[in-house]
Amino acid sequence: MKSLITALLALALFSCNNSDTKTIGKDSIPVQSPAADTSKAIAATDSARDQYCYITGIEKGHDSILIKADYVEFFNGKDVLEEAKKRHRADTAFDKNGKVQDIFVPDDYFIVNDNKQLRTLYLPANTPIKMESEFVTDKKKEINNYEYFSGHYKNSLFMLTVKGNSVTAVREIFLP
Repeated sequence: MKSLITALLALALFSCNNSDTKTIGKDSIPVQSPAADTSKAIAATDSARDQYCYITGIEKGHDSILIKADYVEFFNGKDVLEEAKKRHRADTAFDKNGKVQDIFVPDDYFIVNDNKQLRTLYLPANTPIKMESEFVTDKKKEINNYEYFSGHYKNSLFMLTVKGNSVTAVREIFLP
């Protein structure tokens, strides 16, 4: 009798923590059930956050667009040298006698990819997209749209504004 009661309590406990997954294409995306309503989960889905990333793939279905994002850390500005020194990523220039002349970061930025986990994110059809026009030969060509983005996303750094599993804005980051 004790084991039956223990089994029923365990079953009740596990059923309260049930979460579902939604399968789109080849990926399973966790979807939190309404029963698992915690303030931490609500705060994570209600607030948008900016995230630097490389886009590694785009999958367009008949009713949705999914992107694969590889999140990275992007350092630039006045603190880039200190951050590069902490991570042992700063370059050093020596004089002819072998004495250190300068410690620097090439191009005044660096990118760190400590976590290579790919995230699958929804890209709604009307998401604002801002692409850099620096290398476009025809300046009149419209590049801030999905068609241009889907053909030119490889090897570019992007800032995504992410809310939950959805992208609310896409902005390409110019790297010299």
